[in-house]
Amino acid sequence: MDFLWKETLAESFEAFLNTGEDPREQKHVFLNDDGEEIEDETFRWMAERILTDVKTKKPSLEAFDEKITFLNSIKNEIATMKTVSDIGWLRVHATPLIKELQNTVTQWIDSHTSFLLDNTMQEIRNIQSFIEEVSTGIKVIPEAAETKKEKELLMKVMEHVRDVKMIKERTLSEIEPMK
Repeated sequence: MDFLWKETLAESFEAFLNTGEDPREQKHVFLNDDGEEIEDETFRWMAERILTDVKTKKPSLEAFDEKITFLNSIKNEIATMKTVSDIGWLRVHATPLIKELQNTVTQWIDSHTSFLLDNTMQEIRNIQSFIEEVSTGIKVIPEAAETKKEKELLMKVMEHVRDVKMIKERTLSEIEPMK
């Protein structure tokens, strides 16, 4: 429990985030039919569209859960402390100290849960923006591709379909654990 006064929340939280791996810094590959490694461009596509302004260097959700559970156990331990202690002829009322410690632990818990919420909300906003962009982009589908304008419009629609295909699985795999 001494970490509450030996460490700052900001430094400790940043150190906690740095224990995770950043998928943007990792190599994303898959094996083709010949067993050769091929760079998986779907992650790059997804990262450019969905992970803008999202902090990706972070520990797993399990690590967050473990840390938050630990902090809650500290908070519960503080709540069970005696509020009055007699030391010889001196009576110490620890209620203000206990309340301050609980407030401090609550700030630590809130920093972890707020990070998850804010990061996820940014990712959701990015997804909504992408959906709006695609929805707008495929509203008008040309009847034929005979003129240059019709061909350009068809190519734009096809780009949107490609974009959806490229990021669909990656985005779903990012969101699924957050449900």
